[in-house]
Amino acid sequence: MSEETDSARALLDAAYKELGLEEGDLLNTKSSPNDLEVEQWVEKGEWLSLGKKIGIEKIFFVKDNPVIIFAESKTANVDAIRQRFNKAWCMARPTLLFLAQPGELSVYDLTNPPQRTVNEWLENKPVLNTVKNISNVYSELNKYRREQIESGRLFEDDRFGTANQRADQTLIDNLKHVRAKLIEAGLRGKNVKYAHALIGRSIFIRYLEDRGVLVEDYFRKVARGHSEWRRLLDTPPPEPNLDPGMAEVLYLRVLRDKDFTYALFDQLARDFNGDMFPTDLKEQKVVKEKHLLLLESFLRGEASGQRSLFFWAFKFDIIPIETISSIYEEFYHIENENNDSKGTHYTPSTLVEFILSKTLTPDCLARSPRVIDAATGSGIFLVEAFRRIVRYQVHKRRGRRLSFDELRKILREQIAGIEINEEAVRVAAFSLYLALLHYQEPPDILKHIKEGKRLPKLVYSDHATDDEHFNNLLGINAFEVEEKIEDEEVRRRFTTNCAEVVVGNPPWGSPDSDDAEGVAALQKAMEWCDRHGASVSDKERSQAFIWRSLSFLRKGGCAGLLVSTGVLLKQQKGSRDFRKELLKAVKVEHVVNFAHVRDLFFRDPKRKAKAISPFASVVFRNEVVTDRNHLIEYWSAKKTPQAKNLQAVILSQPDLHLIRQDDLRLNSDLWKILWWGNHRDAALISGLELFTPLSEIYDSERSGQGFSTAKKETQPSPQWLLKYKQLQVEKIQRYGPIESNWFEPAPRRVKRLGKRDVYSGTRLLIKHGITQSSDTKGQIIARVESDPFCFSNSINGIKLVNAEGWEYLVVLGILWSSLTRYYFFLTSSKWGMWHFGIHKKEYLRMPIKLPNDKNLRGRIVDIVNKLREWSPAHRDAELPLFNIQGKSKEEIEAELRQIEYELDEAIFDLYELNASERDLVRDMCDVGIDFFYKPLDSVAVKPLAGTGTLSKSGLLSDITSDRDQQSDLEEYIYTFLHVWNRQVAPEGEFNWRYIQTSGDWPLLVVVFSPERKGEGNVQREFSGADQDAWEKTLNVLEKDLLVPYKSQNIYIDGMVRAVTDTSIIIIKRNERRLWTRSSARDDAEATLLQAINLQESGKVLRGRENSPHQPAHLG
Repeated sequence: MSEETDSARALLDAAYKELGLEEGDLLNTKSSPNDLEVEQWVEKGEWLSLGKKIGIEKIFFVKDNPVIIFAESKTANVDAIRQRFNKAWCMARPTLLFLAQPGELSVYDLTNPPQRTVNEWLENKPVLNTVKNISNVYSELNKYRREQIESGRLFEDDRFGTANQRADQTLIDNLKHVRAKLIEAGLRGKNVKYAHALIGRSIFIRYLEDRGVLVEDYFRKVARGHSEWRRLLDTPPPEPNLDPGMAEVLYLRVLRDKDFTYALFDQLARDFNGDMFPTDLKEQKVVKEKHLLLLESFLRGEASGQRSLFFWAFKFDIIPIETISSIYEEFYHIENENNDSKGTHYTPSTLVEFILSKTLTPDCLARSPRVIDAATGSGIFLVEAFRRIVRYQVHKRRGRRLSFDELRKILREQIAGIEINEEAVRVAAFSLYLALLHYQEPPDILKHIKEGKRLPKLVYSDHATDDEHFNNLLGINAFEVEEKIEDEEVRRRFTTNCAEVVVGNPPWGSPDSDDAEGVAALQKAMEWCDRHGASVSDKERSQAFIWRSLSFLRKGGCAGLLVSTGVLLKQQKGSRDFRKELLKAVKVEHVVNFAHVRDLFFRDPKRKAKAISPFASVVFRNEVVTDRNHLIEYWSAKKTPQAKNLQAVILSQPDLHLIRQDDLRLNSDLWKILWWGNHRDAALISGLELFTPLSEIYDSERSGQGFSTAKKETQPSPQWLLKYKQLQVEKIQRYGPIESNWFEPAPRRVKRLGKRDVYSGTRLLIKHGITQSSDTKGQIIARVESDPFCFSNSINGIKLVNAEGWEYLVVLGILWSSLTRYYFFLTSSKWGMWHFGIHKKEYLRMPIKLPNDKNLRGRIVDIVNKLREWSPAHRDAELPLFNIQGKSKEEIEAELRQIEYELDEAIFDLYELNASERDLVRDMCDVGIDFFYKPLDSVAVKPLAGTGTLSKSGLLSDITSDRDQQSDLEEYIYTFLHVWNRQVAPEGEFNWRYIQTSGDWPLLVVVFSPERKGEGNVQREFSGADQDAWEKTLNVLEKDLLVPYKSQNIYIDGMVRAVTDTSIIIIKRNERRLWTRSSARDDAEATLLQAINLQESGKVLRGRENSPHQPAHLG
């Protein structure tokens, strides 16, 4: 028998070693807090404890995410294997189970559902791979190598993700179905809260049963004196195929009798106290026995129509506590996503963990901080904050569990929340109760019940301030605490300077005008801001909550909030004033703009659009900045194929900007510019804005938007408007003559007429929205027209003051150019964020330069006229293979691209842009904007083209000076050397060498080394040994450049810019966006600064000796 056990043991050990898992984050579940660093235990301790509980030996983490679990079975019994899988499935988060048994190691897919019987298991068991002996572990399981898992490439396999039946998703999906059926059975409208209450209590009771807290004696105590109830407890369930474990669940028997059910609820309310079990007389009248029987049948796992339910499989003592507490939250948001007047928001747990990792650091936890959430919602921030505090304290006590009194003390003194919605407050209380019970053993809980130590009342109740009323959840508007809370002690704990840490996802936007409750709540917020001199623009709730959060912070305290990107980007004067005042009042430390990756967090297609509006995380301190050089970390998360495969956010090192807070206070445009650009772009934008803005040459009296329509508050259209044809905004195009089928009759009724003068005479027409449907996504649509017609407010009509015809055409050429596309993509508050468009005021900021040189003027006008006359056939999206002139579609497209290129060159000449500025514009338009619109299929994330034919080494003179003929890598090298060769001229020059990998996430390294000009017999190419050394280094870096960052599913992707005493080394992912001409200048500038530091330290960049540079210098 020992030999068989050794066989299972040996198979697991071989998997750990042969698949390289020991080199990653592979942890033994028997690890104690003493074995791990405090941060490791705070982030992973919960998973290790759970794994140990169900017999898991080791867990492989990618950052804090448990991806693979490993276990050993000492028997080959099929039913034992089935039950091991079912328990592992209940962990919810892991994706794979490696289960070893005598003579066999199998890999199971935990995204597949459990099986109820042995026969079902044999028919449907989700085995991905099986290996029978140690010698085949590597060859047959090599797809599970560490690098394949950490890169996410493993999960590109079609077999992954198709089932999508992980325990957490399945549980929530099943309970949504139960909720729907209860509503269908009559618990609808105002009574839906009773459906929620029944489900919430039922899950809580099942949790207590599975943990062994509610045992048979407890149920019999409730049934005492009721023979019928005792008979029910003695009667086994009728379901013949019921899972054996479910047959022992007594709560299912209780549900067959309504009086027994509510007697149980009442007893639990007396024993556990708290805010979880209160019932009212109306509930007992509304809830019928049919509702309880329906609930009982579902909890037993009876199929509902064509739907399979898996309640029989859920072990609530295994399912992670955050999954259970999120159930009620899901119900709340289903009910409220269509009518969320008070601004309660859904928050994914990944973002919660990220915010808390930046605020509740080990240093902060050591000071026992009080944490408050001013917009608590269903409590997800508070629950995770409580759990982090407990894990920290367990580590501090070297693994000793906290007592009930110690847990209560943390909950009372360190956790607080305010929430205007009463149901959400109850959800928050429910979630915190689960977290509190989670850290107690069942015998201790039963002992506390006997001793009368009940759960505390968390929700504030007037005049209740005894030891059982913690009053740390206020069901109130956060802006009305001072005027509505009468108890002085409670008021003190929820007003100024009451917390070291403030976290949350405060509401965004404004309530609808017909939402009386929401409008009233907002009015109270505005009144509070007025009293406290807090600047708020357009009654924006998120700005008000930022000021309220700041008011709660003690001096030096830290806030971490999720906010709308509008807080950073809105251009109205009020929003600019808000940012200036905020940056005077606080010390901002860290900002991540998540706009481009928001759907990675909100992937539910049923989720309303409001839930995926662009957002950012902001971390700041209640501290005035005295150091004018204080830098803010500003990250722009970008969606890449790597991010998609990992289902994670990748914070790429080139997307980090360190910005002086003073600079942001003086120029808030930097928030948008640096979202997709860099400091060079900021300098170019600043230079462009020295030119005259369009606002200074347009006729404000005769310019404006077209008419607007609405469903109500309209007026009959006057005759003068009805005589016009209306230009349909969806038909308008950039080039070619205007066409008759673009028009329709003017509307019979309008809300606003627009300016009459703008419907006739020569005028510029600029479409408000950015066109997304063309092949070249992100087009600004503008035209010059003189014919009379009207149009809607989706079009801006602009007339210039005393302008000649050529001036209109030059301005049109500017608007058509890549320069304007570049300028507005980097400055418009909406483009790339929300409802892509450009506000009229933003258009009027566009810097305009009119040519004094007649030749340049004529050149621009000729090109513009050529585009205005462009044949409709040319712009047809469904071009035939050949047009009437015999030109192919490709030839026509190439011809148009050439004309647009000529226009760009003319406009660049007009604005006198130098070569580097032209590269900035072209790189942004050709690579950057393309990457924004097509992140997973853009040229920006594809490997560089042309490296296959490029020599592996050379000098600047070996690269053609014709920019149009340079390959992608030649563009980079040529631009880089133009900067660096000046540093060693006239005696010296730099040579270049490169090498690339072909792994999962390929890297490219370029090495530049100085040599004397004209020096012969220089060994420039890598030697064989040098090449091998570099390949080994790059294979390590390919994986190690991706560094976990502060939260599961958030990583930093790095790069290397190194200056040694013999070489300059650049290592980055082989993605086009990282190797543009503009990137070359950034890298040259960065390495020049490093070289200056080398010189100051006494080291000088010198020419190589005959032996090639060794990769060991990389360190």
